[in-house]
Parts: sequence; C-alpha cells; structure tokens
Amino acid sequence: MKIKPFNTIRSAATLTAALGLSILLYLPSTALAQGQMGGELRSGTTHQDWQVLCEDTPVGETCFISQAAADDTGEPVMQIMVGRLEGENVMVLYLPLGIDLRPGMLFQIGDDLRREFPFQTCLPNGCRVIAQVDDEMLAAMRAGTTFLVGVRPLESEQVAVIEGSLMGFTAGFREVTQ
Repeated sequence: MKIKPFNTIRSAATLTAALGLSILLYLPSTALAQGQMGGELRSGTTHQDWQVLCEDTPVGETCFISQAAADDTGEPVMQIMVGRLEGENVMVLYLPLGIDLRPGMLFQIGDDLRREFPFQTCLPNGCRVIAQVDDEMLAAMRAGTTFLVGVRPLESEQVAVIEGSLMGFTAGFREVTQ
C-alpha cells in the first residue's frame, strides 16, 4: 500500500512532511486500538491484507477486521477497521493529524462508489471517521480489489490519496460478522 497523488504529482515524502506524520497508527501497538475499542486486543486470523482483531466487552466479544497503510518510507498513514457494532456494519478510519477536517474524507472503490464522510474527532494518535457501511458499500468492498481514501493536508488545495487493499476483505468480514 502506498500514498498516491490525486489531481497532482506529489511525492510520498512531501505528503509525509505536509501531514506531520510523527504518530503511530498501526493498530497492533494497541494504543490506537484501545482508544477505539476500549480494551485489550487479541490478534486473530489473517485474511490476505486484513487482520482479525477481537476484544472482550461487557456485552461479549467484539471483532473487527483491520488494515494499516504506510507510505513509501514506512511511515503509517491510515488505519481502517470494519465490523459490526450494535447490529450495524461500520467502518472506522484513523488518519494522521495535520489534515484539513472541513472537507471531510473521501472513500472510493473503482469508478462506481464514492462517498464523503465527516471526521468525528481528533485524538493524540490521529483523526477518526466512523461511517455506516450500507449494502451498496459492502457489495463494492466485497467485489473490489482496492479502495482509495482522499484527504486534504492543511493549507493545501490538493487532495492526498491513500490506497488500501480489499484482498481478503470478504473472508475476513464474514468471520467477524457470523
């Protein structure tokens, strides 16, 4: 996975500097995970590019599939988790500090599915988007091979795009929702 330019040529190193990526977003460090899910995480099965992560909660075990993306230098730039909360399919994304929150985040699969989501909050480890995954979006995630996340760095009119993989999504999602 790598950062790709959108509407402009922009190197990963330039984007890294623009976003101020000195935070750790990779979920197995548990700092991010505990901020989202509230408890100690257990790693589960790996389904190609997705890792199952579970925790015990007061209402039982909760599991998500997760994936982290890094730029070409290895700096983490995105963490995505998909699963079910309170009977709803949800996607939780953490993106680095230093992005313009006003335009929100763009999520795209191929040419057919393009959604914009607002940021909910920023924490010391990154800014969070929580979005409901409806049937159309779920079908696109199951059928696709990659997804794109677009964000705008502060004081920039250009959009930076992070590419993620959907390889293994269907099997991983089935495991955490059955």
